Parts: sequence; C-alpha cells; structure tokens
Amino acid sequence: MIRYLRAEHLKFKKSFSRKMLLVVPVLVLLFSFFMNPMYTVTNTFNWWSIFFMPLVIALLSGLSHQKEERSIGYNRIFSLPVSLSKVWYAKVIVIAGYTLGMLIFFELILLLFQIVMPIGGQWSNTLLAVGLLWLGTLWQIPFCLWLARKWGLVTALLVNAVGGIGLGTYLAPLPIWWINPWSWAIRMMCPTIGVHPNGVPLAPGDTLWNPAVISIGAPLALVLFALVLLWTGSAFAGVARSSRMQTEVN
Repeated sequence: MIRYLRAEHLKFKKSFSRKMLLVVPVLVLLFSFFMNPMYTVTNTFNWWSIFFMPLVIALLSGLSHQKEERSIGYNRIFSLPVSLSKVWYAKVIVIAGYTLGMLIFFELILLLFQIVMPIGGQWSNTLLAVGLLWLGTLWQIPFCLWLARKWGLVTALLVNAVGGIGLGTYLAPLPIWWINPWSWAIRMMCPTIGVHPNGVPLAPGDTLWNPAVISIGAPLALVLFALVLLWTGSAFAGVARSSRMQTEVN
C-alpha cells in the first residue's frame, strides 16, 4: 500500500493543489479577522464547515481526476498489474492527508493569532473543532472523486457546494440534522466553537450547545466514510475490469 500512496503523492508534486492547501487557510483567517477580530474563531470555523472544506475537497478530487486524464489516462492504469481498489484507496488517503495537513496548518496560524491578538476562543476547543471538521467531511473525498470521475470537476464542485451551503446550513440547526451528511460537521461546530450555522455566536442556554451531537455525528461520519470508500473503490475496480475485458475482445 505504501507504493500506491507514494505514487499518488508524487502526482501532486509541484501542483496548484499543494499551494492551495497553504494559501486558503491564510486567506480565510485574514478575511475573518479583518471583518471582525472578536469573532475570528467562530466565523472562520463556520465558513470552513459550510463552504471551504467542501470546496477544497471537491477541488482536490477534481484536480486529481484531471491530472490522471491529462497525464497517463485511466486506461493505462487499468492495463497495469496493480490492485485497482488500492489505487482508489490511495487517492482517497492522500487527499485526506492533505486536508488534515491543511487544517493543522490553519490551527497553527490560529494559535499564533490567539497568542498575539485578542480574537477569542480557547485553543483546546479549536483543536477539537479541527479534528471534528476533518472527520465530519472525510466521506466527501471518495464521493467527490467518484463525482469528478463520472461527471467532471464542475459537477463535483456544484454538488458539494450546494450540499454544504444549501442542505447543510438549512438542516444543521434542526432536530433532523443527522439525516443529511453535509450537516454533520456544521452541527458539531455548534457546541465546540459556539456558533450557529447562520454564523451568529450562540446565546447562553441555546439548545445547540448540547455536546451530545458529537457522539452522534462522529460515529456517523466514520461509518459513512467507510461505506462510501468501499462502494466507490468497488465501482472503480468494476469499471477497470470492464475496460480490460473490452480491450481483450478488441
């Protein structure tokens, strides 16, 4: 599996994707700070959960697909003596590693801000929020990879953006938030950071402060990630088998 991970990692070498992982956290944090320094933490995590994580995941997935098509093409991969399910899993793991690295980088910048400027928020809370944000959006990686491969980058961006900004924010504050996967990360930010899905800080006594949602959202996110990963990996391997059979017939 290490060979597969190295191969996928090398495909992103000197690419826009890696630069994006450093630029986006800085821009988001600076924009939030200049809008309102006292609400930098709540605003930033709210934007991450609603828009920026779905956007970055869809972009990384779509760019991974485009890079595959433009360089060697899927047909060449299908013809190689490799485990196609492992190729797919490696793509997902590498993107997951990149998003985790991006969030850790963001957390370090945020920590520096908290040391030198009064922007509010406790470091322990933001660290927990980073972990929940990453965990709550993991399932989007294999899903967006599948969307990008089937219908292209634009479709992956539109679906994930609508899912986060539209369905996610609408259902997140409701009792049925758990039925929509895009709502999970958004809802878990409520008790962790103290922010309403609409971006307003939670008032004392608000029911959205209930931390029990974390014990629901986190396991749901892990289960869905495993299911989507296995399903999309199986679908990818199935397409490859069909391609190989067609090549043999021809």
